[in-house]
Amino acid sequence: MGLDLTGRYIAHTLAGCRTIPPVCYIIHNHFMAKRWRDLNKQLTLFRGHHMIVRRRVKADYTLEQDEQLERGPIHNLIVTLPASQVIKAIGSIRHRLDHRSTICLVNDGLGVAEALIGAYFPDESKRPIFLLGHLTTSLDHVDDLFSVSEVRPGRLYLTLIPSQGLGGHHDIRIRRHPPLERTVRGSHFIRLLTATPGLNATGHPIADFMRYKLPTVAFRTIVDPLAALFECRYDGLRDNAHARQLMDRLLAELSGVLSRLPECRDSPKFRQVALFTELRDEVFRKLVLQRTADSKMRSQVARGWDTDVDFLSGYFVRRGRQMHCPVEALDSVMWAVKAKRLVELKKLAGEIPSQKKTEPATQ
Repeated sequence: MGLDLTGRYIAHTLAGCRTIPPVCYIIHNHFMAKRWRDLNKQLTLFRGHHMIVRRRVKADYTLEQDEQLERGPIHNLIVTLPASQVIKAIGSIRHRLDHRSTICLVNDGLGVAEALIGAYFPDESKRPIFLLGHLTTSLDHVDDLFSVSEVRPGRLYLTLIPSQGLGGHHDIRIRRHPPLERTVRGSHFIRLLTATPGLNATGHPIADFMRYKLPTVAFRTIVDPLAALFECRYDGLRDNAHARQLMDRLLAELSGVLSRLPECRDSPKFRQVALFTELRDEVFRKLVLQRTADSKMRSQVARGWDTDVDFLSGYFVRRGRQMHCPVEALDSVMWAVKAKRLVELKKLAGEIPSQKKTEPATQ
């Protein structure tokens, strides 16, 4: 589930594996379903000068009213949708997910599994297994909606999370070890993915997984909300001394939360990368590399669209409060982004007049 670059890439790779059933794309958008038919029902990967076409892919067009239809359970589901879209999208197939299902969430956010548990799976006996994934392969767009270009090969990092989640939901308690049956079934899906040629997938304990994912999550948590608030590209933040000071304050709070995460505190390597100085160096390094690129969150806010801020800043605010860490700056920035989105949404709807520059009066 997910037609973004990551979803296309993973689906294309799995479609090339003959030892598993054909990949099924779950599509809940009529336009996308029509485009899939118009574009010959195939996925294409461009790798250097090579074009690799996969046709062992089928589409499952799902609408909310399809809940009344008799369909079998979904055993293995990979979701690459943005974190903010996952809850609603899973709602359309909720009736096909239960304790026999394994859901792998591959996006930049955190706390999505906990939100799904709270929304749809409060009963642990009927709850799916959740995996987290993080893809480091560098991908780029091509003209075709169902094609993707591999710029630089990377790896798919995977981890199994406890059935109660990682403390990201107020009703969920933390347990270090999930039941044995859940561990076995979750590990089976990880083994299936790690055995898939070309995917370069590896399974890791949660602390190691978080260490690999942290640079991306930290950047999205610290930099993207400020780009949205200040309506600037990445270089605008890099060259603004006051913005950098605010980033330092946010980084200090983020480092404080990370250093106290119970699922990671026994890992010396994670504690090292969670240090303020290490975290700051990594975030600013990524900021410099972005140059004049635009922030996806800035673009979303300008259009009045939902953002992932609840699963970036919001996640660390929730975890920080659970552990009595100071998170005032992170919390303020999160609410500012949400407020700005509503302002932009009302402007687009014509409820708030846009300010227009006027010519100065002539004497």
